[in-house]
Amino acid sequence: MKKHNWLLIGVALALAWAGIARAESDFSQFIANRTLQTEAQQLEIDGKYAKAAKRYLKLAKRVKDPKNQAGWTLRAADCYFTANKSHKALEVYKNLLANSPFFVPYEHVVGKLRIIAERFVDGDGTFLGIRDKETAIAIYELIIQEAPSIHVSLQDRLRMAELLKETKRLEEAVNAYQAILRLDPSLDDVRLELALVLSELSKTGDGDGTKLRAAVRHAEAVKENQPEHPRRKEIDLLLRDAREQDAQRLLDLGKFYLRPAHRRTGAARRYLIDVLRDYSDTQAGWEAKKILDDNPSLREAPAINDDDKPADKP
Repeated sequence: MKKHNWLLIGVALALAWAGIARAESDFSQFIANRTLQTEAQQLEIDGKYAKAAKRYLKLAKRVKDPKNQAGWTLRAADCYFTANKSHKALEVYKNLLANSPFFVPYEHVVGKLRIIAERFVDGDGTFLGIRDKETAIAIYELIIQEAPSIHVSLQDRLRMAELLKETKRLEEAVNAYQAILRLDPSLDDVRLELALVLSELSKTGDGDGTKLRAAVRHAEAVKENQPEHPRRKEIDLLLRDAREQDAQRLLDLGKFYLRPAHRRTGAARRYLIDVLRDYSDTQAGWEAKKILDDNPSLREAPAINDDDKPADKP
C-alpha cells in the first residue's frame, strides 16, 4: 500500500514539473514575442519600415493562431509598402490573399495592390526605377481574380485592358473587353474601346475580314445606342476607315488572282466587281474601276458562284 502511494506521489510530482516546464516555456515564448512586437513597433515609429517588416514577419511565424499570423503578416506588408519596397510588399500581399483570405481586409489589400501596380507602371520603387507594365498587368489580373464581380472590379479590368494595349498585347486586350461586356453588355464605352482595338488588330492580319467586321458591328451598335455619343467623331472615323480597309482587302485579293502564278480570272473579276459595287466611293473602288477599264477581258470573264469562290489568300 505504501509502495502504491509513493508511485502516485511520483506521478503527481512528474506531472507538476511538466506543467511548470510548459508554463515556463509558454511564458518564455510570450516574452520573446512581446519583445519582437515592441522592437517592430519602435522601428516603425522611427521610420525604419523595412526592418520593422522583417520583425513582424518573424513574429507572424512564431504565433500559432491563424488570425494573429495574418494580422502580423499584414502589418509587415504595410511596412514594406510604406518603405516603397514594391516587390517585397507585393509578395507578402499575394501570400496573404492566397493563404489567409478570411483574415485580411479585402478592400485594404486591394487598395494597396492598385497603388503598387501603378508604381510598376511609373517605375516608382522598382529595381533601378525600371518601368514594368507586365507586372502591373499581373497585379490587376490578381485583383480581378479576387473580385470577379463587375461592379467591384470594372475599373481594374479597364486599366488592365489599357495596359494590354500599351504593351501591344492586343489579342488579350480584346479578350479583356469581351469579358467585361459578357458581364455587362450595356457598357457602350467599353464596346467602343473593343471596336477600336479590333480595328487596329485587323490591320496586322485579318485574312477574311472577321476582326474588321466585328469592329464595325460594335461601333455601329454604339452609334445606334447613343447617336450623340461624345466620341462620335471617333466612331465615324472608324467606320470610314473600315470601309477603306475592307475595300483594300478585296482589291488586294483581286490583284492577287491576277498574278501569273495565281491567275484565276473569274475570281479576280469577282473581287474587283465586289469592290466597285460596295465601295465605289473609296480609293480602292477607284483603283478597281481602273483595273477593269484597262482590262476589258476581265468584264467578260465568266462569273463564279459563291461556292466556287476561292478562299482568301493566306
